[in-house]
Amino acid sequence: MENKFTGTLLGAAIGDSLGMMVEELPIDEVIEFYGEPVKDLTVPHPSSPSYFLRPGENTSEFDIVMLVAKSIVDRKMIDIKDIIEKYIQWFESSEIHTYVDPHFLLAIQSILEGQDIENNGSTVDHALPSIPIGLYHYKNPYLAVEAAKAVCMLTTRNEYVLDVASAICVAISELSQEKFYLPDENEYFIKHLKNFTFKNETKHYLNKVINLLKEDADYEKAINELGNGSFVLEAFSQALFIFLKTPHDTENVIIKAANSYGYYGGDTDSIALIAGALAGCYNGEEMIPERWKEGLLKKEYIIDTAEKLFEVALH
Repeated sequence: MENKFTGTLLGAAIGDSLGMMVEELPIDEVIEFYGEPVKDLTVPHPSSPSYFLRPGENTSEFDIVMLVAKSIVDRKMIDIKDIIEKYIQWFESSEIHTYVDPHFLLAIQSILEGQDIENNGSTVDHALPSIPIGLYHYKNPYLAVEAAKAVCMLTTRNEYVLDVASAICVAISELSQEKFYLPDENEYFIKHLKNFTFKNETKHYLNKVINLLKEDADYEKAINELGNGSFVLEAFSQALFIFLKTPHDTENVIIKAANSYGYYGGDTDSIALIAGALAGCYNGEEMIPERWKEGLLKKEYIIDTAEKLFEVALH
């Protein structure tokens, strides 16, 4: 089971780091610079929003995942006050916040100033705390959902974000226990996730994933049908489709997700972060290529956090 925890965080980190290299770039610019779809942790494209990051470095999206994971490890529980404090410390640090949703930062600013937050942050960034929460509550998806919503509501009240946060943490908790035999039970798995969502539009996106998988749609069609932007329903459904297309092949999942830019560019780091977390959780750490693990700048810290998260999780 511990290798599922490590696989989740490493998969998320690698997906984020590979995807940030080509974020918001159309296919022609990617091919012109790299010669092929990206497969290794190298320098970001000069036009990527994360152009200044080093190979194997992570973006602010993955910082959010690790902040919540670290809080759970430190407090041995989900402590909203501690998560708020960690958010504020991160917000006030001198490090550049690489292209994170401005509404996420504004929400932390509002917390700092004692003001009410707005509910208009609809990007996938807000749902990312659900990944470590799904691990912590892996035995009880219902508790995972309540905790994920509570944490995500620190930065937005958007109902689509809360739906996706619920779906992500349930997916992580169930995949960690191998409760579904994928891809044979893809449809059953997605319908299970739908049970934890409330908005019709969320269910509509999940139904589209089911239909695309049933017809064995290619990746390009999925981008056209689902979208690949930072809007929470687009990024999550795209990541879910890519994972369920080849659920046993972590390497392929992460490569396809990182290269989900299409003709106009997309939120490839967030999509690959989520897809990498799902594949890493389902297949475990050992299915992640060594070249990627060795290329991560914070590999040891990520592994250490995952192991400690496993120790404090509710078994």
